[in-house]
Amino acid sequence: MLRRFPARHARAHHGQSLVEFALLAPLLVLIMVATIDFSRLVYIYGAISWSAREGARLATLPPQQTTDCAVLTKAESTAQGFTITADPTSIVGNQDPNLSTTTTPPNGQAYVYVYPAVATATPVDANCSGTNRGFPNASVHDVAVQVEYQYTPLVPLISSFFPNLTIRSICVARAEY
Repeated sequence: MLRRFPARHARAHHGQSLVEFALLAPLLVLIMVATIDFSRLVYIYGAISWSAREGARLATLPPQQTTDCAVLTKAESTAQGFTITADPTSIVGNQDPNLSTTTTPPNGQAYVYVYPAVATATPVDANCSGTNRGFPNASVHDVAVQVEYQYTPLVPLISSFFPNLTIRSICVARAEY
């Protein structure tokens, strides 16, 4: 024989489901937003790496022997969705980015640093041409392009643990001149 539950018992289950949902919904929303934030981080790292590779590839070609203008323009144009500008310390006589600390960009912005640089003064974008690229070692003609981005997470809980993350990518290539 089929037994029917009283209506009062069915309503109690509906209340239990509502309480369970109310307890789990904030956690599910936090996981979803943290996933979006992590996806942004991975995307920015990929875009910065690509920008550094494209800038280094272009810096190795013979027409770029006396100018950083095309390298800076290429690095800036390959960044999809964020701003890249020239690092103010990327001028003649600069240091290898692997051995020194460069200027940290403001939040949400990236700097491109070319080594050895040809730019003669700051602002680097306006003074990007000069004499031949001076390699410190006569037998090694490597050009390094570094792109550094200051990342701020969107989720307040994550940004309280990691307020600013510096994402850096360096690409070194052999010059053809």
